[in-house]
Amino acid sequence: MIGGMVSGGKGKAAHRPDNAELPAAGLGVHIGFSTTGGWLSRVIRRMTGSPVSHSFVVYHSAAFGKDMVLEASGHGFRIMSWRRFDKENKLVAMYRLKLPDEVLHQALGKLADRLGDAYDTLSLFGYLLRKWFRLKRVPFDSRKKLVCSEAVALFLGWCGMPFDDVGVVTPQILLDFAEGHGDSFELIDTGNGFGRVAAKSAKRRQRKRRRKRVPDPSPVG
Repeated sequence: MIGGMVSGGKGKAAHRPDNAELPAAGLGVHIGFSTTGGWLSRVIRRMTGSPVSHSFVVYHSAAFGKDMVLEASGHGFRIMSWRRFDKENKLVAMYRLKLPDEVLHQALGKLADRLGDAYDTLSLFGYLLRKWFRLKRVPFDSRKKLVCSEAVALFLGWCGMPFDDVGVVTPQILLDFAEGHGDSFELIDTGNGFGRVAAKSAKRRQRKRRRKRVPDPSPVG
C-alpha cells in the first residue's frame, strides 16, 4: 500500500537515452517498479526497507498509439505517457504479464474506473502505525482512495492473482510476487539497481519457504 507519490517530483532521475517503446505482445500490458531521488521516495524506501518506492501498470493504447502508464501518485490515480514517465523516474524492473488478452482487457476496464481517485496520503501515516504497533491492518486506509501498490494489487486481483489484503501490499511485496511467478511475469527490462533488488527478493522468498516448510513426521516403531 506504500508508494506512488514519487512521480514527477523533485529528484528526477536521468532518463535512459533510448527511451524506447515497450515490446508489445497482445495488449502489451506490463507491471513496472521504479524509484526517484526525491525525499519522499527515500522515506518510502526507508519505511519499507526496499530499494523500490513505486509500482505502476503500463499498457499499449490503440487510441493514442503509444504506451501509457496508469499510476497512483500525489496527483491522484492518473494516466500519462510512458515516454514522459520514463524521463521522470528511475526504472528498477519491468515485467510483461503473460495472460490472455480477454483477462487483461477486463482488468484494465475495472482499473480505468478508478481514474481520478485521490491519493491516499493518510494511509502512509497509517502504515507507520501498523509497523510500529504490529497491527493487522493499516489505520486510515480508505477504499475510495489509492496508493500505487494498492492500485497494482487490485489490478492483479482482477487478473486472477488476488492478495489477501491490498491495503498492506508494498511495491517490494509486488516485486517479490513477480519474481516468484515466472509463469505469469516475464522480466523484459531492468535498471541499474535491479541486481540488488533481485538478490533481496530471492532471500525473502527463501525465508518464506523455510517458514512454510513442515518437518517430516518421525517414523513410528
